[in-house]
Amino acid sequence: MSQFAQSGALNDGQSSDGDGGFTGVNQRLQLNQLQPGEVRESLNGRMEGHWKPRKGVVARTSSLTSGGSPLQLPFFLIDVAKNITAASVTASVVTITIATHGLTGTALARITGLVGDAVMDGDFTLTVATANTLTYSVPGLTTISDQTGTLSTTPINDAANVNVRASCLFSDPNSANAESVVLALDSKAILVDLNDYTTQDIAYPITKVLTEDTDMIQAFDRICLFREGLQGFEWFPNGRNIESASQAGTFTVTMRVRDHGLTALDTIVVSGLTGGTPANGTFVVLSVTDKDVFTYTFTTSQTQTFVVTSAVLKADFTLVPAGVYVQPQVFTVTGGNVDVVSGVVSLVVSGNTTLATGDTVTVYETTEPTFSSISGKSFEVKNATTTLIEFIAPVGDLATIGADNIQVGGPFSVGAGFIHQPAPPWGTYFQRRLWVPFYYDPAGTFSVPTYTDRNITDEIAASDILDNHTYDQIASQFRITGGTADYLVALQGFYDDKLVVLNRNSLHLISGTTGSLSDTKVTALTTEVGCLARKSVVMKGNAMFFLSDEGIYAVEFLNDYNLRGSDEPISKNIQPYIDRINKNLAIYSVGVLFNNRYYLAVPLDSGAGLNDANGNNTILIFNFLNKGWESIDTFEASDFFITNLIVGGAAERNSIYAMTSLGGLHELEATETSNDTILSADNTLSTKAVTSFFINSSLTTRGYALGNLDRKRFTDGQVTMQCVDGGLGAYDISFAAEDPDNNQSIGSTTTFLDGVVLGSEAVNEDETGNIRFRLGGIRGYVGSLTLTRTIGSPKVTSIKVTGSVTNRQIISQT
Repeated sequence: MSQFAQSGALNDGQSSDGDGGFTGVNQRLQLNQLQPGEVRESLNGRMEGHWKPRKGVVARTSSLTSGGSPLQLPFFLIDVAKNITAASVTASVVTITIATHGLTGTALARITGLVGDAVMDGDFTLTVATANTLTYSVPGLTTISDQTGTLSTTPINDAANVNVRASCLFSDPNSANAESVVLALDSKAILVDLNDYTTQDIAYPITKVLTEDTDMIQAFDRICLFREGLQGFEWFPNGRNIESASQAGTFTVTMRVRDHGLTALDTIVVSGLTGGTPANGTFVVLSVTDKDVFTYTFTTSQTQTFVVTSAVLKADFTLVPAGVYVQPQVFTVTGGNVDVVSGVVSLVVSGNTTLATGDTVTVYETTEPTFSSISGKSFEVKNATTTLIEFIAPVGDLATIGADNIQVGGPFSVGAGFIHQPAPPWGTYFQRRLWVPFYYDPAGTFSVPTYTDRNITDEIAASDILDNHTYDQIASQFRITGGTADYLVALQGFYDDKLVVLNRNSLHLISGTTGSLSDTKVTALTTEVGCLARKSVVMKGNAMFFLSDEGIYAVEFLNDYNLRGSDEPISKNIQPYIDRINKNLAIYSVGVLFNNRYYLAVPLDSGAGLNDANGNNTILIFNFLNKGWESIDTFEASDFFITNLIVGGAAERNSIYAMTSLGGLHELEATETSNDTILSADNTLSTKAVTSFFINSSLTTRGYALGNLDRKRFTDGQVTMQCVDGGLGAYDISFAAEDPDNNQSIGSTTTFLDGVVLGSEAVNEDETGNIRFRLGGIRGYVGSLTLTRTIGSPKVTSIKVTGSVTNRQIISQT
């Protein structure tokens, strides 16, 4: 067949243009300026040489509630509160008396007015015993002091709908390859096991709730939940060591746990006590003596000091230490008050209240030659009481040091003194320290803390090593910008001992973070760019990515202080989407690295400046292997707003998860399907439920100009596509030409295969189709194809368009 048209005086040969692979999106240049492999738009797609629709999202949790069920059933219907005239307890079972109560069966009801040595008021499941009595269980209750009250209906809890206030990944250090996600709701947290997606409630301290969005991270062996301007929470999943526990001839157990953070009525689990009748089990805190001591009621009265060698206390979220910090003590010990046996240094002291087992003790100075080798060094406290401090050190045996002395104590502040955690809104864990914004001055007491706004927004506080309870005030050193109109946005660990400080309009570097804070150094890196969204910051190798006012930037660290940034944002090729990011909500954008990609969830308006986004509804994806923007992922559920992105898993490979504002944990890139299954109220019932939404996935190619700028007549096209593992696949094809503008539907790949859906004839095999179609002579100087997925997730491996130059007359046209 001739490659030339058969008529006309100025015949041109047929020319072809196309792509044998796909690398990235470019919406900045004109269609005909895009390079081979670039595409105009990739909506919900992935590029790995070929292009294909993304995998579906799967909801891994159903609707969560914050403080119970929005409607609790079954419950007793009680129109008028009934008077409780008597109450008694036997083996933790309470019997209440209500004359002719008229109730039947077992159901929920609300008790008020009863007082005992455990909480008796609240919503309980009651069982009718007789016509005049009902029973319910109160663990740990032994006595009742006020035996009259009222019984009423448990109210419908319309306010229990969930708000996800924070979320983070939890990796259990005591269990290999076991990871979970913690979701902080309004009045409780929920732990979701990534192995089987089972859930576990984690209560907040009694009467404490979250009223606004905040942040939560895993640091050390605990989960830290921040509350800006308020006392924070922390959860120790594997518990804390019990320092002492005893009973003095009563049912009351007095227990000491360093900085326990408990409040009266909190639930605790005690294990590992030995001696007498061990007071192990689940209990309710009876009273709080101080920050280290509390009591609870045991079922056995005895006089016993328990052995606590392997004893552990577990609780839900507790309060972080607060109030005025008690500065470390220093002890000067002489004569026979010093003893060394087999490397164990024993010091008899008086009034020790600040050094406890597991703390660090420092030898400040000594006149005893035997101790000269350890002067200035620090050791872990092996045992500590009010009168004894023991630690292990490499020194010889001693029975006394005579008139010589040794001076020891806790670590001293290198600044203006230690403080407790200063009520930050967030924190960053780096080099065994927790780094937080220093916005508030803590004061008051543990039980009644106060926090005063410092009206300083560019200062950082750093915790002691492996101690998120102790922070050093080094105002002159960690005041980052000092006097300029700038403020702290994010902190990002770099390499070795370098911490990057991202301010709103500048970047800085703190070095020397592994040693004493007095040795740290702050260096300004650049004032040319700043960070807009804290959670957008990610590190890949020696490059850092983040969202700024001008778009998404990548800066590269060439060495310790030499920062190289691009003169233009890496998001320049998707600038039309950057222009649509909602300016009021952009600070909540969140990014993460996964599978050689940068996922950035952003609030995208329907048009630039329309300000109609309500949350992070879109994910922009940068492919590091392709060095280009791969896709703009959208979701058909109108209430799918991403609050966090987390990478974690329980299997051999990690997965990427999205937390949403409705309380759902969703796995992204979950399964080869044409639908997302999303927790949403955007359904026919208008109630929260896991709902299926079709994924609108499409590819728009670059402009094919056939190698010249003349007007063409486009005659035919070709799409090579492949279905994998017996899957089915189909696309609708359209063609758009410019000058003159023309956009036409060409047809379906199934139509061009004579009505056969690609893949239907190759069960459990890969099936490749070479789809050829006529373009009908559409005219224009450049043309592009759009493929819209209708069935399955077939790969598109190549695209070709053929045509010829037409209308070579030297005349002007429009």
